[in-house]
Amino acid sequence: MRKIASFIVKRYPLFFIIFALLTAYCIYGIPKVQVEYDITTYLPANTDTARALEIMNDEFITYGTSTVLIKNVTYEQADCIRAEVSALDGVKTAEFTDDVKHYKDGAAKLTVTFTGGSSDEKSVAAYDETVKILDESGFDYAVPVPLVDNYADTLAKEMVIIIAISAAVILIVLLFTSKSFAEVAAFPIVFVVSAVLNMGTNYWLGKISFVSNTVCIILQLALAIDYAIILCHRFTEEKDRSRGDKNAAMTNALAKAIPEIASSSLTTVSGLVALMFMQLGLGLDLGMVLAKSIVCSLVTVFFLMPGILLLLSKPMDKTRHRNLVPKIRFWSVGVLKLRYVVIAAFVVLFGVGAALGQKTEYCYSSNAIDTSRPSDTRIAQEQMQDIFGYDNMFAVLLPVDNVAAQRAVLDAVSSEDAVNSALGYAAIELADGLYITDEVNYAEFGAFSQTGELQALMLFASYARDNGGTGGVPIAEYRAPLDKVFIYLAENADRFGLSGEQAQTVSALKSTLDDARSQLMGKRYARLVFNINAPVESSQTFALIERLTPKVKDICPDAIFAGASMSSYDLNSSFSSDNILISVLTVAFIYVILAVTFKSWSVPLALVLVIQGAIFVNFALPVITGKNVFFFTYLIVSAIQMGATIDYAILLTNRFDRAKRNAPRAAAVKQAVSAAFPTVLTSGTIMTVAAFLVGMLTSDPLIASMGMTLATGTLISVIFVMTVLPALLAVLDPFFVKTTLKRRLRARDIKMPNPSVPPEISE
Repeated sequence: MRKIASFIVKRYPLFFIIFALLTAYCIYGIPKVQVEYDITTYLPANTDTARALEIMNDEFITYGTSTVLIKNVTYEQADCIRAEVSALDGVKTAEFTDDVKHYKDGAAKLTVTFTGGSSDEKSVAAYDETVKILDESGFDYAVPVPLVDNYADTLAKEMVIIIAISAAVILIVLLFTSKSFAEVAAFPIVFVVSAVLNMGTNYWLGKISFVSNTVCIILQLALAIDYAIILCHRFTEEKDRSRGDKNAAMTNALAKAIPEIASSSLTTVSGLVALMFMQLGLGLDLGMVLAKSIVCSLVTVFFLMPGILLLLSKPMDKTRHRNLVPKIRFWSVGVLKLRYVVIAAFVVLFGVGAALGQKTEYCYSSNAIDTSRPSDTRIAQEQMQDIFGYDNMFAVLLPVDNVAAQRAVLDAVSSEDAVNSALGYAAIELADGLYITDEVNYAEFGAFSQTGELQALMLFASYARDNGGTGGVPIAEYRAPLDKVFIYLAENADRFGLSGEQAQTVSALKSTLDDARSQLMGKRYARLVFNINAPVESSQTFALIERLTPKVKDICPDAIFAGASMSSYDLNSSFSSDNILISVLTVAFIYVILAVTFKSWSVPLALVLVIQGAIFVNFALPVITGKNVFFFTYLIVSAIQMGATIDYAILLTNRFDRAKRNAPRAAAVKQAVSAAFPTVLTSGTIMTVAAFLVGMLTSDPLIASMGMTLATGTLISVIFVMTVLPALLAVLDPFFVKTTLKRRLRARDIKMPNPSVPPEISE
């Protein structure tokens, strides 16, 4: 290791050039990173939702829509606004009627459908004009369903503020816990470079989720700042020993820090790797991006930071100051005196936390997350629901040629009380008992269309000739689908001598049919659309899905369900297995790493139980406060909390091992707590503050939920490590010694921020 360290120290100008080039490349790559904002795209490919989304994107046209809530308005005034909006170029329809579905208690619900998709330029221009009309109307309005979602821009602006505030707070923490004021200048450089490297190389992944793109930079700062602190403090220690030879000091510091930092990173990376095994692709996405961020941080600390510290060596010497971190001997003394009480309290908290965790209410849609800072769209949606009920669209895809199944499914689903509307192409009734897809003969068509039998006969003969013949059936008995004959007639109106009025009527009907078919009839599948008057996710909604699934599958086994509720239901189904898998893998990976490190089966067990207890307590808090937890928040935070904060437990245990060489057990506990406190304080504060700021300042409920939960989890882990673990070490150390293969005196100290440990007086 010394050869590698010596090479890095001697060639540090070369590494400056290399990192400058890499940074430039990554700055170029950052704008090219594609970001996915739809969490449903990460569903397992075998779920109904994933299959349905792929089919609908391929086979159906989906027009852009926007729903507007206009408050304190009369029906006539709202209808005037509707007329203005309807006249806009780019607006297909503006739906508003005098029934309670659209006007109630002085509030109007206006649903605008545009001529193109939500990203179509013409649709966007029409949407902007619609908003302008609403602004000029003077009425109070809200937009529960905007066409143009400025979410990405809003989130980007929020993250700039969060990063700026986090950086300021972290610099204050580093100044407080540093050994010299000048050393703090190295940390922003190292962090910015490592963050740029990670963000730029995200381009290699093709597309990443908005979760990874947003929170990764904050989590990278919180998870990896320790590595820079370790190397910096090692350098200071070695300089004191080498009497000013900074190159020798850096070589020694780097040779010791590389294995130390690499070992420390293993537990964090193992927790992130466990996420990659989730059925939900979002786990793989976030795990890869975060694991890559750790690698980028390691590379930057190992190869760039030594040169920076060498350049700052003299300013660091000149700005050295006394230790500003307070002594906490009273804490270790109190823990020792109350060690049996602390252990008993931990056992109780562990059990209560585990029991309450079973009662946690999980949610699977970002709109269902309990948040203290809801977005404007979320507020508007809740206002709309309070007045008009729920607009929860639900779709079923069926084979396009199975018309009977389509009608049967429409009838079966419509019979449910919670379903208040149903739409399907096969169910469009043109006359009493006559549906658009029914097969008719020429006489029936002539009577219905009033074209006359002779003209209808000519039409059917021509249609049969152009569509493969009658199949041996006499033309008088030949039957064809009503809608297809109408479309054929409209396309060949001149050949059949239609009058101007007839041609106009047929052309208008064809336009309506084309529009309906493009939205409801694909090449392989027909789409049936329903509206459920129930929340996207609730026991009522999930019970409805469970009733409808066997009923619809009995009618057509090939039926596929889609919609926000189905997405939540699919996520709910995969969560249980993902939860068990991630928890087991995280604990297993970390336990194996610790078992190898400590050469013991009992010590890793104690460390894992301490952090697992902190996780249990963390996720018991939402049950106590009556709030729900987004399922992905639980999976992510539990993995990160276990993988990252167990480093604090490793640090304290290693300090205890070293102190035992020259002191009795009780004194060793006191020394370990005092020695570990500065690092735990620095790292724990940084992660807690960074996560807390994310939770408080972002309007995205998913990211806010992750931030707040990680902040509380880190704080609880710090408290448990500084109280429960010292008590366990004091009481169980004889057992740990007996169950250790070799003496743990040779175990590496994962983090050593202090050059010396103050002597303590044993009990």
